[in-house]
Formats: sequence, structure tokens, C-alpha cells
Amino acid sequence: MDPEQYADAVTRLEQSYVEGGMSADEYTRLRHELEQRASTEQRDPEPVTSSWEPMPPVPSDSSAAHMTGDQGIGAPLASWGRRAGGWFVDLLVYVVALVAIFVFALATEDRDTGEVSSIAALLIFVVWFLGPSLYAWLMVGAWGQTLGKMAVGVKVVRSTDAGRVSYARALGRAASTWLLGLLFLPILLAYLWPLWDRRNQTLYDRMAGTIVVRVRGGGASAD
Repeated sequence: MDPEQYADAVTRLEQSYVEGGMSADEYTRLRHELEQRASTEQRDPEPVTSSWEPMPPVPSDSSAAHMTGDQGIGAPLASWGRRAGGWFVDLLVYVVALVAIFVFALATEDRDTGEVSSIAALLIFVVWFLGPSLYAWLMVGAWGQTLGKMAVGVKVVRSTDAGRVSYARALGRAASTWLLGLLFLPILLAYLWPLWDRRNQTLYDRMAGTIVVRVRGGGASAD
């Protein structure tokens, strides 16, 4: 019995006595029983059943790093260091291809005029100016990965749901990279952008609506 209930019971008991509804002895007996009841309930309160449940443990930094908490897509983002490793491998691939083309051009050089064949000249033009973009477009459109990305275990996916990147989106991504690469500062800024971007996106990732995530196999391992 809480204090408000006790006070209300006392008031009703006194009112009944004043109106002649009980004798003085009966009033004294009931008042004594009321006080005993209130005193007993204060000493032995009824147990209260609580529906409280402990909160789940807060995820550690290592487990939180494997969540795309901001978007909830359930894919671990690739770090800038891992992406830089993939860029370096792709650069080696490009250099090897370029050297091979120049060797082919020298092999087809006309000894009298010193001119290379038209096919060799066309290949040099394509590889020099469009090679990286064509390579990125076709590889990402087909597998979501270039050879460099395969080597370090990362993959390009859609930023909305981590789904497969289409050839059209891969083309937009490659074209964005090519446009940024026309000047040194924009492409440098694009490559450095993941260092402060919460989703580790480059500028051309943001332009094309893609992110780069870690994948298992192909050299991938947890950071």
C-alpha cells in the first residue's frame, strides 16, 4: 500500500466514524489493522518483475570495421593501402603492355624509311592514350576486378547494394577516370580522396556510384 492509498483509507475510515457508521471500538480496531497492514507491506514489498534486458555488447573497432554501418550493405570496404597496392600492380601490367607494343613496333620498322607499320602505330596510340581506360572498363565490366584488384583481393561493386557493376557503369567509371587524368592535380586528388572519405571512395567512384570492397580468395585477407 502506497502513501496515497493509506491516506485515502484513513480518510474514508474517519468519515465513516464521524457519520456514525461504526463505534469507537470498531474504529480503533480497523485503524489499528490498517496501520499494521501498511507497516507490513513497507517491510516486505512485493517483488517486482522487471522486463529489463541487458544491452548487447558494443562491437569492437575490429568488428565495426567489417560493417558498412552507414549504408548497411554488409560488405567490408577496401582500405586505401590495399587499393594502392592494386593500382601499383595495374601500373606494372600497363608498363609491360606498353613495352611489348614498342618492341613489336621496332620489329616492324621499315629499315629504309625508319617508319613503323600502321598497325604498330595504331596500337601505340591506343595503348598510350586509351589503354588504362579500356583495360579498366573491360575488366571491371566482366569481373568487377582488374588484375591488380584480383592480386590484392578487392572488387568494384555498386555503392547502393554491393551488386555487380554493369558494363555501362564500368564505362562511366573508366571515362570519369580518363577525364580526371587529363590534368595532374584532379587525378592526384581523385586517388587520395579515399584517405578522408567515410566510404573509401575515389572521386571517380563517387561519379560512377561504386565502392571497392574486400573479397575472399585471390590473395584477400582480413585487414
